Amino acid sequence: MPATRDKTAKELAQNVRQLINAGGFTEIVAAVEAGTLTSQSGLASIAKLAAGRTAVQDALIRLIRSWGDQFNTLSNSAFALQLAILKEIVSLTENEATHTEVVWTGPKVEGTYLRATRQVVQDIIVAAQFELLVVGYWLAGKEDNEGIINDIIELIANAVARGVKVIMVLDEGEKGYGKNNRDTVITLWPKDITLPKLLTWKIPADDKHLKLHAKVLVADRHDALVTSANLTMYALDRNMEMGVRAQGQASERIALHFDLLCRNQVLVGY
Repeated sequence: MPATRDKTAKELAQNVRQLINAGGFTEIVAAVEAGTLTSQSGLASIAKLAAGRTAVQDALIRLIRSWGDQFNTLSNSAFALQLAILKEIVSLTENEATHTEVVWTGPKVEGTYLRATRQVVQDIIVAAQFELLVVGYWLAGKEDNEGIINDIIELIANAVARGVKVIMVLDEGEKGYGKNNRDTVITLWPKDITLPKLLTWKIPADDKHLKLHAKVLVADRHDALVTSANLTMYALDRNMEMGVRAQGQASERIALHFDLLCRNQVLVGY
């Protein structure tokens, strides 16, 4: 019995999800509530409601069958309420799910279609609406043979200009070309746009081997990239680098983690 019940519940949830995806859920629930769709409705009534939408009709046929076979004691209003509850459960589950995408810099090989690191970095920055977190170890400057990243800095500056709260968390160590990340940001930053909030991890004086080595982007606490790639031309275009883009709950956790690092003064003004 439990296995049969679980199968029935799963099938009903799948039907609700298919109706949501097909754009027919709201009118179907309204028809159930109004009594124009019942557990006894035949193919003619179903076809009329589906209005030529095959996906809606298929889901409706299964829905009516489940209603008649397993939920025949439920009134129209009770069954409509059950469908509405299922819709909310499906929506909450999908909203909380993390959608992932593997991101790659390096040679292209036949049979794989991973998106390029530079393109994903650009997409995340451009899409940011209210908050952007940029965490990095190395920003390439004019004196750096790794290649400057004017276009990325320009996109971040554009985000500031359109009202996005931008926080850049950068390693404070001097790089091989004699400058640090703060110098690089200030040099490349447009003079007519306010600098973003700059933070760093203050490395203890007795351990110069420590590094702020994370490379992370988070937009609006919903869209994150965790990658091996620095913000340099080689890392974005030519090295072998790999990362994972996570859209959903995981990105919120990343943003919260850096909030706590700030709150506990692990990260300080740079």
